[in-house]
Amino acid sequence: MTTKQLVALETSLLPELPGFAIKGWLMLLHPLGSLLRGICFERSGFDKHAFYPNVFVMPLCVPTPHVTLNFGFRLRDQRGMDGWDIETPGVAGELLASIKAEAVPLQSRANSLVEFVTLARTFSPGTPHNPKAIGFALARAGKVDEAIAALAGIPRILDPKYSWQRELGEQTENLRELLISNPAAAMQQLETWEAETIHNLGLEDFR
Repeated sequence: MTTKQLVALETSLLPELPGFAIKGWLMLLHPLGSLLRGICFERSGFDKHAFYPNVFVMPLCVPTPHVTLNFGFRLRDQRGMDGWDIETPGVAGELLASIKAEAVPLQSRANSLVEFVTLARTFSPGTPHNPKAIGFALARAGKVDEAIAALAGIPRILDPKYSWQRELGEQTENLRELLISNPAAAMQQLETWEAETIHNLGLEDFR
C-alpha cells in the first residue's frame, strides 16, 4: 500500500472519527497533552496491497525517536486476521467498524497519565520498557512516591549483558534519584523529554 492510498483511506475515515488527525502513516487524537493515542499503519514486506493497523497509547515523557506499540494491539478484520488488503471492497467501512469497536474503547481508557498507568498495568510487563513507561508516567503526573517505588523495581528485571538494558537502567535510576532529591528538577527533565519526543515524531502541530 502506498502512502497516497493510505492517506486517502485515513481521510475517508475522519468524518466518523471526531478528534482524530492524520500524520502520514499515523492517525492520532489531538491535542496531544502528555499522551500519544493513535493508530499506526504498517506496510507488509510481502504483499504490496497489505497493511497492518496498530492501536496504541504511549506517554510522551519517555524519550524515544519512534512510535512504540507496547501498550496496544493490532486491529483484526471480520475474519479475525490482523492483515488488511487495501484492494478489498468495503475495506474502509470494515476498518472503521473495527476502530470504533476496539481502538476507541482502548484509547478512551487513557484520557490522562493516571488513567494510562491503570491501563498499562493490564498489559504483560514484557520488556523493561513497560515498567519504565509506567514509572515515568507516574512521575510526570506528579505521583512522586508511586513513581519512585515503580522505578526502584526495574533493576531487578534487567540483564546487564545487554547494553540497551544497562542504558535503560541508568536512565531510570537517574530519574529516580532526581525525584528523591529534587522533584521540581525531575519534572523539568520529564517535560524536556516530552518536548523532544514530540519533535522526534514530528508532532509539534498537534499539541
